[in-house]
Amino acid sequence: MTKPKVLITGGGGLLGHHVIDAMAVDHEVEVLDLKRPHRDVRFHRVDIRELDAVVAAVQGHDRILHLASIDDGTPVPEPEYATVNIQGTWNLFHAAEAAGVARVVIASSSASFGIASDQPPLRLPIDETHVQRPRRTYDLTKQMMERIAESYARRGVIGSVAALRPTLVARPEKTAQMVAELSTLSDEDGNPGVTVSAPIYGGLPLLRTYVTSGDCAAAFRAAVLAGLPGYRCYVVAADDTLGAVETLGWLSRKFGTPPEVADAAYFADRPTRSPLDNRRAKAELNWAPQDDWAAVVREVVGRG
Repeated sequence: MTKPKVLITGGGGLLGHHVIDAMAVDHEVEVLDLKRPHRDVRFHRVDIRELDAVVAAVQGHDRILHLASIDDGTPVPEPEYATVNIQGTWNLFHAAEAAGVARVVIASSSASFGIASDQPPLRLPIDETHVQRPRRTYDLTKQMMERIAESYARRGVIGSVAALRPTLVARPEKTAQMVAELSTLSDEDGNPGVTVSAPIYGGLPLLRTYVTSGDCAAAFRAAVLAGLPGYRCYVVAADDTLGAVETLGWLSRKFGTPPEVADAAYFADRPTRSPLDNRRAKAELNWAPQDDWAAVVREVVGRG
């Protein structure tokens, strides 16, 4: 049986190689990027901003996973976030529609909620229906990527479009630094009680949310395999908090007052449950994170 062909834009990136590995099990994988991927797959060295080149690369594919974008915190001029993330996404959907691609999954971000120290969540847990209030350029571009995806789904040619909103991806290259930073904090703030030799990460996320690279890649695979009709978006996060910090107490200290809890039962059985609600992805995509923070720490300690 012929394997379905999947094009992974941004497959040469940090998350991209995990997604390639997840898809290569039963797909013919091709990559569109400026950086060559880690695996020997067909590679299109294409700038996502170059429409004609994107149109040519997309031809012949059944499915697309769109990861190509400027990541949060990348030291580039702000207009580049817009040209790559927004224009690049429009280029991708224009090409996919013209080629008759059936399924597209894009990488948005939980940053599109716009939550900041002076802009707390309106309610907990935070699910896909929570309002997006982006202020930073990166956050805004992720919201705009979603609107492009939704618009193309509405046109009806691309039958299945999904936008995933991963939180901080705890990459293996960075988890030791996260544990090292946690070890400088109090037990109440998530000190794991272990010491590792690594530089400090330098700014753990405000909401203390995370997802491991493997779990995030599995979510992209699940979304493209599901191929659900129309447009859908999904929060992608671990079940627990980074540092296994007690969620409501942590957020009360960070924001000065506890946000409204719309679903009290959500935290009742697990006080360290992530404030980002991944239940829609579990229900509709048959995906669930396999890693918790204790597993991350064990992996870091095992590396020595």
